[in-house]
Amino acid sequence: LKPFWLKAILGRRSPPHQEGRTRRRSTGRARAMAAEGTIDLKVWFHPSMQIPVKIDSQAKVFTVAKSMKVVDLMETAEDYFFDATTQAGEAMELQINVLWNTKDHKKALNPNEQIAQHFAAGETFGVYGDVMPAQSQEPPKPEEDKIPVTILTGFLGSGKTTLLNYILQEQREKKFAIIENEFGEISIDDALLKQEKLNTAEKVIVMDNGCMCCTIRGDLAQGLQQIIDDIKKGDTIDQILIETTGMADPVPIVRTFMSSPELTADLRLDAVVAMADAKHLIGRLDDQVEEGKVNEAYQQIAFADKIILNKLDLINTEQAIVVKDRIREINKYAKVLGAIKGRIRVGELVNIRAHDMCNFVNEDIEKEAAVSQELEAGHGGHGHDEGHGGHGGGHGHDENCTEDHGHG
Repeated sequence: LKPFWLKAILGRRSPPHQEGRTRRRSTGRARAMAAEGTIDLKVWFHPSMQIPVKIDSQAKVFTVAKSMKVVDLMETAEDYFFDATTQAGEAMELQINVLWNTKDHKKALNPNEQIAQHFAAGETFGVYGDVMPAQSQEPPKPEEDKIPVTILTGFLGSGKTTLLNYILQEQREKKFAIIENEFGEISIDDALLKQEKLNTAEKVIVMDNGCMCCTIRGDLAQGLQQIIDDIKKGDTIDQILIETTGMADPVPIVRTFMSSPELTADLRLDAVVAMADAKHLIGRLDDQVEEGKVNEAYQQIAFADKIILNKLDLINTEQAIVVKDRIREINKYAKVLGAIKGRIRVGELVNIRAHDMCNFVNEDIEKEAAVSQELEAGHGGHGHDEGHGGHGGGHGHDENCTEDHGHG
């Protein structure tokens, strides 16, 4: 059996749902039939294909031009399959991998050869291929209409949950859906979630597996799908925040998110934000790791689109400068924000669009790599409540890329 990719190399066009099915192909075929004569054939679907509905294929006669190629017959059969399954109540698509004359089932036909070379009137051609649900014809949702998702990383004690509690307490403008790791140093204050009149959080999903990084393909995807389902039922969500475990390497999380079409149809990865403990970050970066493993602190800094350098009140000016310079050795482009007790403007966490390639043409990457005023001036401690307005860039890596990007 010739695989479908070989058929593509030999001249296969796009699947029927991409090219518009029979109606858009009929004109050229009609001309060919009028000019060269026709031949009547029937189709036989290989019984090993899992077809969920009954198709009376022997009742269908394919009248095709003798000069048509086998690849055209494949497409005609695929169009018929779609129409027949749709009429039966369950629209399916067939991607034919191989076609043959049933009189000689051992010979797979070359898609680029003419039908007249292999068939006489009244014969039957067999087909085998992949059966799948018909793809939706709805246009994809524009990126700006998708719900943004921010991944918040950082070691235990860096202040991630403190930041989330601050967001829930202080802001009233946006509704957040939060996926929280249960084994953080502290939990999101349950009392805050009961203050429904504040409408601070639309939904909080507490992960019970302890390690989002290890079970990302199951629990996180399920949690995000639950949020998507609630949105489709009428819930209003402006932003999703995912708090990871302290030891989580963000790369597998980003990779899994971007490789799930059912998620990215409604959600867009907005940014990876790293929360760093100003006092202990360098020690974390210098930790020795086992051979074959990665330093999670290094990964969190290297792949961050924005870095919050928290607990500045615990170090002096010179130490703050050293920490900032160490960050720049790893990541030259992520904006660094100074903070105390995780207090930053909520606007610094939303609509960053760091993974939106269309947004880069509007962004000043050098400006986006700026350092907050506290760090630039060497002040270690008045917090960061004033902020810097809306920033949108990040360091410009592609959303599907998991390479190091040269930060290290």
